[in-house]
Amino acid sequence: MLAEKYFPQGSGRYGRLATIVEKMDGFASLKPERWFGIWAMVLAGANVSAHVEDRWLYWDWSSLSYVLLVIFAFAAYWDKRFPVFSQKIDSVKSGLWMFLMGFILFLLGTIQKGFNVDVLVFGLPYFIFFLIGHMTYSIPIQVKDDGENHSPTKGEMAPMLAIIILLTSLSVVAGVIHDDPMISTIAAVYSPFPIVALIFPAAVRHLQRCRYYVVFIPVMFLSVRFPWFLIPVLSLFWVLRHYNYFRHGDVKPSSKVDLPTGHSD
Repeated sequence: MLAEKYFPQGSGRYGRLATIVEKMDGFASLKPERWFGIWAMVLAGANVSAHVEDRWLYWDWSSLSYVLLVIFAFAAYWDKRFPVFSQKIDSVKSGLWMFLMGFILFLLGTIQKGFNVDVLVFGLPYFIFFLIGHMTYSIPIQVKDDGENHSPTKGEMAPMLAIIILLTSLSVVAGVIHDDPMISTIAAVYSPFPIVALIFPAAVRHLQRCRYYVVFIPVMFLSVRFPWFLIPVLSLFWVLRHYNYFRHGDVKPSSKVDLPTGHSD
């Protein structure tokens, strides 16, 4: 990030901007880093509605509407009151909670074009992928006494990763059956990440990639149909990276992972 080069930590320039950025703590308390996933869930509903109407719809700037923008704002407010990602997948109850929240956000996205039974049928693989994302984040990345990030043992991760791989495969198959290139491609492109985490020796970098790409991939593919979505996504990404750098000294969100000692990225 250019800010690291021109505003290095410890410099007077960094300190002056850090004082200004501190005023954004109220905004940060809203946990805006969660909005990427929440917005993707809403837009998944709009995407399915559009797909049912016109399977060949791509890069449509006219899909931007005040209705969707208002729904985005409402969804962010909803998450503040009833956190979508607050519970771990450690029981059937918590899994159903996540499924329900994803379903509600998905339905909000269908408001603009209207709801019908086909939307529910075509939406099933998207609901499954919402659950995949939440299950991925439920695998904890532990911070040990040495301050380094560590992954759970292979035995602790394997059952959850196996379920994630199975559900990802189901999303691919369901997408193909529905002739939906969006969800089938999203799930297919994501599938190597949990497979690597399961097959290769346990390493925190594999989990970090799983977490990052389970959000990044659907956001980017949804932008193929809704190109205007890149504007709020990239804007929020830029703001969060600079806020975290000047406030906490960390550049995140980021695709950077913890590599083994002796390696560089």
